[in-house]
Amino acid sequence: MNSLLQDIRYGFRMLKRKPLFTVIAVLTLALGIGANSAIFTLVNTVLLRPLQVAAPDELVSLAVTGKNDSMQAFSYLNYKDFRDRNEVLSGLYATRLCPMSLSRDGNNERIWGFEVTGNYFDILGVGAIHGRTFRPEEDRTPLSHPVAVLSYDAWQRRFGGDPATVGQQILINGHNFEIIGIAPEGFSGTELVYTPEVWVPMMMQEWIEPGNAWLEERRTQNMFATGRLKPGVTDEQAEVSLNVLASQLAEQYPDTNEGQKITLMPPGFILPGIRGAVISFTIVLMTIVALVLLIACTNLASLLLARAAERRKEIAIRLSMGASRSRLIRQLLTESLLLALAGGAAGFILAIWIIDLIVALKPPIDIPLWINLRVDWRVVLFSLLASLVTSLLFGLVPALQATKTDIVPALKDTASQAGQRRSLLRSGLVVAQVAFSLFLLIAAGLIVRALQQLQEIGPGFDTRNGLVMSFDLGLQGYDRARGEQFHRQLKERIESLPGVGSASYTDLFPLSLNYSGNSFYVEGETIDRGANVPTAMVASIGLDYFSTMGVPVLTGRDFTQKDDEKAKPVIIVNEAFVSRILPNAASIHDALGKRVKTSPEGRLREIVGVAKDGKYWTVGEAPQPFVYFPLLQSYSSTTTLIVRTNSDAQSMIGVIRGEVQKLDANLPLYDVRTFTEHVGVSLFPARIAATLSSSFGLLALILSTIGIYGVVSYSVAQRTREIGIRMALGAQAVDVVRLIAGRGMVLALVGISIGIVMAFAFTRFMESVLYGVSATDPVTFAVITLLLAAVALLACYIPARRATKVDPMIALRHE
Repeated sequence: MNSLLQDIRYGFRMLKRKPLFTVIAVLTLALGIGANSAIFTLVNTVLLRPLQVAAPDELVSLAVTGKNDSMQAFSYLNYKDFRDRNEVLSGLYATRLCPMSLSRDGNNERIWGFEVTGNYFDILGVGAIHGRTFRPEEDRTPLSHPVAVLSYDAWQRRFGGDPATVGQQILINGHNFEIIGIAPEGFSGTELVYTPEVWVPMMMQEWIEPGNAWLEERRTQNMFATGRLKPGVTDEQAEVSLNVLASQLAEQYPDTNEGQKITLMPPGFILPGIRGAVISFTIVLMTIVALVLLIACTNLASLLLARAAERRKEIAIRLSMGASRSRLIRQLLTESLLLALAGGAAGFILAIWIIDLIVALKPPIDIPLWINLRVDWRVVLFSLLASLVTSLLFGLVPALQATKTDIVPALKDTASQAGQRRSLLRSGLVVAQVAFSLFLLIAAGLIVRALQQLQEIGPGFDTRNGLVMSFDLGLQGYDRARGEQFHRQLKERIESLPGVGSASYTDLFPLSLNYSGNSFYVEGETIDRGANVPTAMVASIGLDYFSTMGVPVLTGRDFTQKDDEKAKPVIIVNEAFVSRILPNAASIHDALGKRVKTSPEGRLREIVGVAKDGKYWTVGEAPQPFVYFPLLQSYSSTTTLIVRTNSDAQSMIGVIRGEVQKLDANLPLYDVRTFTEHVGVSLFPARIAATLSSSFGLLALILSTIGIYGVVSYSVAQRTREIGIRMALGAQAVDVVRLIAGRGMVLALVGISIGIVMAFAFTRFMESVLYGVSATDPVTFAVITLLLAAVALLACYIPARRATKVDPMIALRHE
C-alpha cells in the first residue's frame, strides 16, 4: 500500500507537470467513455434493468405468429383458453393499449391507457401506494365495474399528488369511472416504450372503444398476453406445452387459429416480435461506440509512447540505480490508471448530458412512445470498468516499450533501436485511428446522404398549404349517424372559411407510421386454402379527398355523395394494386369494373377508379398496393381532417380549431400539424440514425485529429535540437514545415488508404438502410476522404509551424 500511495502521488506530480498532455488525454478518454456509457444506458434499459414487478425473471411474453411467420396477437377468447387450459403458467394476463378521452373541469384531453384483465396487478405482484388495485369480480361482467387505477405521473400532474384523489370520479369517454388506486412511482407496466396514464378493466371495453365490440369475437386478434411460469418450469418446457395447446385450438377453430405458434420471450415490448430488431439496433450502436473507444485508446497509446520518448533518460537513470522493470511498469500503469479514472469521471458526466439529449429527441407523435433512460448502478459500474480496461489498453504497451530502454544510449541521449521500435509503434497507432475514423465517417456520410435522398423524394401528395388534425368521435359517444352529421357539418364550415380551398377526411393519413391492411380476393379467381392471399393497405376517405391531397385519379371517377351505405360497394385502387393483384389487367383502364372482396364470404366491391401511386408507410418504400374505401360506406369514428388552404396553412390552424370547437367544445384534437411538418415526422427514424452516426463520426474525427496533433507535437518537442541545427545551417521555415508535417501526412494518407479499403469491404452490409444511395457512393467517399485529409493536414501544420519559431541558439542548448 505504501508503494501504491507513493506511485499515486508521483503520478499526480507527473501529470501536473504536463498540463496540456493531461488535458488532451482526459478529454480524449471522456469522449470515448462518455459515448460508450450513454449507449450502454440504452442497452441497460432495454435488456438488463429488471422490471419494477415481483420476481421479473418468472415473467414471459407470449408472442403469436401465424402462417409464414406473420406477427399476430391474441383474441380475448383465445386468451381465456390459454389462461384456463395451460399447465405451465401460474397466471396469464392480457393488455391492450387504447386512446381515451379524459374530461376534467370542463376540459377534454386525449390520453393513452391500458385495458387489462382483472388479474394484471396480482400476477405482477404490484400493489397501489394509495387505495387498491382491481379485484377479480371487477373484470367478469361487461360494464359492471367502471373503476380505474392512475399512474403515479398522472396522479402528480393532474391531481397534484393529493391522496384524496382515491375515491373521486373522472369522466372517461363520457362515462364516470371511480379512481380506486394509484400505481407506484416509476411503474408503467411491463412495457418499456409506453407510459400509460390509466388502467381500466378489460370488461369496460365497450365504453373505452365505443362501436367496436370484440370481446366475443375470436377473429379479432388485438391484445397481448404475459404470464408467470410455475415454479420449476423452464422456458423451453412452457413453450412446448403452450404450442401443444395452440395445436389443439387450431383443430377446434381452424378459421382463426390454424398455423398459430407460441414463442416465449422476456417481456418489455407490447409487440414482442420487435425485440430482436431492438437488440440488433443496440448491438450496432455498441459496436460503433466501442470502435470510437478503440480510437481513443490508440490515440492515448500513441501519446504515451511519444511521452515515453521524452522520459527515456529518466527511465534509464531509474534502471541504472537498481529499479526493477516490473516496478517501473507498475508506476507507469498507475499514471495511466489516474488518467483513465479522470477520463471516466468526465465521461460519466458527459454521458448524462448525452442521455438528456437523447431523451429530448422524443418522436413527435400522439402515442406516449419512449424508453425511460436513466443512470443506475449498472451504468456507474460499466463506466468504472471501461475506465479500468482502457487504462490497460492504452497504458500497458507504452509501459512495456518504455522500460525496454537501452541504458547507455539513453543516458547519452542518443537514438536506439528501441526508440525506432517505439516510433514504428506510434506510427502504426496513428495509422489505425485514422483508418477507423475514416470508416466511421464514410458510414455516417452514407446515412446522411440517404436522408437527403429521402427528403428530396415526393411523398405522393402535395405538401404545400395543407394541414391535418385528428379526432375520435367514438370516444365522445358519437354513433354513426351523429358522426356522419358532424363530418358533414364540419366540412361545410371549413370550406366556407376565407382562405380555404377544400377539406376532406381519412382514417389513415399517409406516412403516419401506422398500418392498416386487408386481404383481397379477386372475383373469378380461386385461391387454395392456406395459400398466400394478396394484401393491401386500406383507408376510408371522405369526399374530395384526392383533390384536397393533390393526388390525381388516373382513370375512372372519384367517390360521390351517392356512394353511401345504400349504394353498391365501390373502391378506388392505386397503380400498384392493379399491377400486383390484378395480373390479368393489361392497363389501369382494364381494372375498372373488376370486383374484389376482403374475405371469402365478404361482399364484392367494384373498382370505379385508379389513383396514382404514393408513399403510405415510409417515404423510402417501394410502390405497394393501396385501396380506398368511401367513408360513407366504411365509417370510422377515428378520423383525420385534411384542409387545403390558399396561403400559409400554419396561420389557419387556430381558425379551423375554433370551428371544430363550435360544433363540440369538448372534442380533443391531436396530431395538429401542417403537411410539411407531418412528412418530417415520417423522417424521424432516419434523422435519428443520421444524427447518431454523424455524432459518432464527428467524435472519431475529433479523436483522430487530437491523436495526429499530439504525436506531431511531441515529435517536434523530441526533435527540438535537430530542428535548431537544421535552421542554424540555413534551413528555411518552409523546409521545417515540410519535414515535420510531411511525416504526419504520410501516416494520415496510409491510414486513409486502409480506411477506404475497410469502407469498401463493410459498407455493403448497410445497403438495406441506404435508400437511393450506393454503399460505395463515390461522392461520399471522395468528400469524406478530402475532409479527413484536410483536417489531418491542419493537425500536422499547426505544430510544424510552431517548430519554425524555435530559436536555434536555445535549441542547440536543449536537453
